[in-house]
Amino acid sequence: MTEFTEANRKYFDQLATTYQDKFADSMKMLSEQTLSNRLWISDLWTDTVAQDQEIRMLEYACGPGNISMTLAPFLTQIIGIDVSDNMVAEFNRNANLLGLADKAISRTADLLTDDVPVDFAVAPYMDLDMLTVSMALHHFEQPDRALKQLGARLKKGGVCFIIDLVADSGHGHDHGHSHNHDHGERQREFGNAAHTVKSHGFSQESMRELFQGAGFGGVEYKVLAQPLVFVKDEKTFSKTAFMARAQRL
Repeated sequence: MTEFTEANRKYFDQLATTYQDKFADSMKMLSEQTLSNRLWISDLWTDTVAQDQEIRMLEYACGPGNISMTLAPFLTQIIGIDVSDNMVAEFNRNANLLGLADKAISRTADLLTDDVPVDFAVAPYMDLDMLTVSMALHHFEQPDRALKQLGARLKKGGVCFIIDLVADSGHGHDHGHSHNHDHGERQREFGNAAHTVKSHGFSQESMRELFQGAGFGGVEYKVLAQPLVFVKDEKTFSKTAFMARAQRL
């Protein structure tokens, strides 16, 4: 685990038990948008194919599992992975409360390191039908490398579904290479989470580059009309989010 990833782990460990309260409105909006765009994301769900076909999804940087719990009725198996033990505990608690423990479970791991435990190189962590990363890509030290490594876990034709922030004017993405002059901007933009953020967001073109560089095609990108509104450091922020999807070639 790199120093930057460790900073994220510590930050989200501390935030885990209050995360769902702090971001309840944003999580509700993203859940609703995910449901309404489900058939745009993929046509492979338990209600669109033969009932005996398995459909397996990995949510990386899963947090409390908002997107996993939203899509659970249409999947046969969900694996949540996060570097934060406390976020993993929240995911599993939510799965239990919703009666989903038989199909949704989370584990602690860093899948973006060169030292991934050997059991993550076999089923059920490979040949997946779907991969999702929700509101976490801007926290990744190297988003381009991350999509390559995570994308390799998908079967051919598998779908990668990303939810994140639209880049502000003048910022695309930096492929994980931040510059000193960005520090002040990140501090103003993300408050006490600034030290865990590597990218200002992602434009349609930057997501296309990331996906194509990771071996994906059929890239599509939607800006969400409803903003993310949340409070950080006693200040209210409004951010524009997007959804993007692509298929492994």
